[in-house]
Amino acid sequence: MEGIPKVLEELTALLRCPITGQQLHIATPKELHQLSGQDADGFLVREDGTAAYPVRGGIPSLLPESLIPCIL
Repeated sequence: MEGIPKVLEELTALLRCPITGQQLHIATPKELHQLSGQDADGFLVREDGTAAYPVRGGIPSLLPESLIPCIL
């Protein structure tokens, strides 16, 4: 996936949302379309699909204030 470093792809199984503890995954094309207005190289989406965290310069921002709500 463009914008997401290979090492981050391999580490996503270990990453969790700091708010809910849910697993995160790299945004699918459909999710990317939904988040297209945001300024980021990619996104890590929460397991329930209701929120995402931006990835900029290959570094995910997992701070609660970085959370971007998603419309289901």
